Amino acid sequence: MGLGHAVYRTIDPRAKILAPMSRRMGELAGDTHWYELSETLAEKAQKAFKEKKGAEIYPNVDFYSASLLNAMKIASDLFTPIFAISRVAGWTAHVIEEQFATAAEKPSLYRPTAAYIGDYCGPDECSFIDIDSR
Repeated sequence: MGLGHAVYRTIDPRAKILAPMSRRMGELAGDTHWYELSETLAEKAQKAFKEKKGAEIYPNVDFYSASLLNAMKIASDLFTPIFAISRVAGWTAHVIEEQFATAAEKPSLYRPTAAYIGDYCGPDECSFIDIDSR
């Protein structure tokens, strides 16, 4: 995740915007460690992909999300929900297009499915437990 893109074959133009935002937020927060780690990881991953697969791979918009969200002091267990929330409109549009529009028989892009394997208490039985009490 965070490297490569189904459409963009060069760096995702959104990543070009998010990377400096991540760096700047880290500077404002007084900790650029995650941004620097992201930069090092991108460099090493690009080199490894080139050597092992002969392929060019570049950061996508999600790559710098972790360092940006960390600099914003957002808990890491919220990174994935934020990732999903940012895509709900697109996923919904995709479903509507598939169900009600004249979409192609086989869409060119489907995302992998995920199966929830945790305990589910049901919509009426769930209770919030404060983070300090967990």
